[in-house]
Amino acid sequence: MSGRRSITRRALVLATLLLGVRVDAQTPTGEAQIKAMFVYNFLKFVEWPPDTSVVAREPFIVVIIGDGATADATAHFLAAKSIGERPLLVLRNRSDQSLVGARAAFVVERDAKKLHRVLDAAAVARVLTIGEGDSFTTQGGVIGLIVEDRKVRFDVDTSAAQNAGLRVSSKLLMLTHAIRSSTDRLGDRE
Repeated sequence: MSGRRSITRRALVLATLLLGVRVDAQTPTGEAQIKAMFVYNFLKFVEWPPDTSVVAREPFIVVIIGDGATADATAHFLAAKSIGERPLLVLRNRSDQSLVGARAAFVVERDAKKLHRVLDAAAVARVLTIGEGDSFTTQGGVIGLIVEDRKVRFDVDTSAAQNAGLRVSSKLLMLTHAIRSSTDRLGDRE
């Protein structure tokens, strides 16, 4: 019966995500809240490599790097949520702080050098990176939130996910605006 409940829950989450794709992002506050909901739902559709050191009810750590309305809305929205049995623990970090122990990072960093440092550290630490803007996934991020025609959409870079040891659900990939498959971008960063 629990398998059936899990399928039902995932179907409901997917339906919520589908509805979210169609919501107009007319105000900055509304846009920030919609993006926060997307971030939460992305966490449910990504698989991390097995980690034997993780205890069943140990917090699922999400790091927010950067400032602004979307960072604040995401921190607030995630504060009382959980992923399965694991409560979410939201931490606000600077771009030069370690990502060890984190499972996901919502990156709202505009400085290119700092962004690249975060994305490189995230790949090594096997952290899901979610960010904003058309170029986030082309710079090495896994999921990039974009606003197009006043609607929030998202791109996924499957190579960046694979390089971090992550598996993005095919259900999530079906909803993407664009699926990218990048190559190593280290040469582009100099």
